[in-house]
Amino acid sequence: MTNADDLRGQLTADLQRLCTEHEVPGASVAVLVDGEVVEATFGVVNVRTGVPVTPDTLFMIQSITKILTATLAMQLVDAGLVELDDPIHHHLPQFHTADREVSSRVTVRHLLTHTGGFAGDLWAATTSGPDALQRFVEDLVSDAPQYSEPGEQFSYCNAGFGVLGRLVEVKRGVTYEEAVRRYLAEPLAVDELAFSADQALAFRTAIGHVHPKPDSALRPLRHWAVMPPSNPAAGNQLAMSARGLLAVARMHLNDGRSPDGSAVLSEASTRLMRERQVDHPAALGAPSSHGLGWWLQRDRLAEHGGGATGVAAMLRTAPQHGLAAVVLTNAESGGAIVDDLLEPVFAERADLPQAPGLSTPDAGTRVADPHPYLGHFDSRQNRLEVTQLDDGRFWLTTVPQGESLEFAALAGTTATSQAYELRPVNADTFANSFVVIGDTGRATYPVEFLGRDDHDCARFLFFGGRAVPRSD
Repeated sequence: MTNADDLRGQLTADLQRLCTEHEVPGASVAVLVDGEVVEATFGVVNVRTGVPVTPDTLFMIQSITKILTATLAMQLVDAGLVELDDPIHHHLPQFHTADREVSSRVTVRHLLTHTGGFAGDLWAATTSGPDALQRFVEDLVSDAPQYSEPGEQFSYCNAGFGVLGRLVEVKRGVTYEEAVRRYLAEPLAVDELAFSADQALAFRTAIGHVHPKPDSALRPLRHWAVMPPSNPAAGNQLAMSARGLLAVARMHLNDGRSPDGSAVLSEASTRLMRERQVDHPAALGAPSSHGLGWWLQRDRLAEHGGGATGVAAMLRTAPQHGLAAVVLTNAESGGAIVDDLLEPVFAERADLPQAPGLSTPDAGTRVADPHPYLGHFDSRQNRLEVTQLDDGRFWLTTVPQGESLEFAALAGTTATSQAYELRPVNADTFANSFVVIGDTGRATYPVEFLGRDDHDCARFLFFGGRAVPRSD
């Protein structure tokens, strides 16, 4: 089995090759194996300055922040301050969505599992001050559409984690940032983190990169943080070093204990976070479900990714083998290097079988009745249109709108429409399941049409982890 020095050399070589291949300016990797931390870095924090990435470099972790928020919420459970199946409004009387009656049944568990049933991507700016999450809950969530009954289906919900962050603030009597520092960072001896550009100036910090135009070179974002600071609990602006984030993973692998043996989270809560709570839609080829915060993949991995304009990150663990890895990058294409970089490590150290490929249906596959699938599905950020060509093929067009256009402008790039062929999966067990066909003619990822309305049309299109509601 590869020793730590050999693994460091392997990671360094692979990281250089993959970042060069996928045009990633800078990356930092940290792997916990046999109780030892192995680190590797590549490239620069900013192509303008040429400052090299080092192990202490901070990168935005985006939605990986949700693992921190979930941990803080489970600490409340450990302390007897809340219970998982308590309705949120019992602890936050100000919480409700546009449907007060239905949202009164939303519980802590629903928020942790993305099953609250309300609109999840509420990125309007509130404030950058200590009242940001209060304003987020009272001004934005209060008007959010309630699309389904709590617990009915999984749909990735950033707003739900904003509510959890506010719950932590109220129960602890401190801001979300103070809670992260007091109840997680300090016990784990992590000081390489920043919640804003001002704080990031104290560290060697990476900035995201984009192509201003499709044929132009990568350039740094116009703003260090494109997303507003209104929802820090979902992962808007938090930046950490790879080894700092790995310390959080190590605590989870150690049944909630810090390096000095003190309990940061109870063993029961730590393990419960990794237990299957709800299955993901459109899970073709491999088991995929959600725990309390964690994505559970292939029955062996507990992980969470993070991505935004110019940024891609991953935290992956194999709890039964005490193995964890963090990959942080300063380009969206960084997401493409994660599996190539980590699969060999997890295959050797955790006996992880190769990820099953997604089968490509025959080009002539058709559905008998196209009516349920055609139409428009809208979120605040994108309009999805499903049409049918004369030859019977389905076509999915995504049109950016609202905050997608605003974020692109802040980043210094342009949000453009995309079009894909949707091909139905020819299997009775996967009714309503389709795959997106890429430029190579192969399936790239699955989507699924969910539910039926009074006109026998699909109520939602599950795309990009979200159940996007029909709008026509």
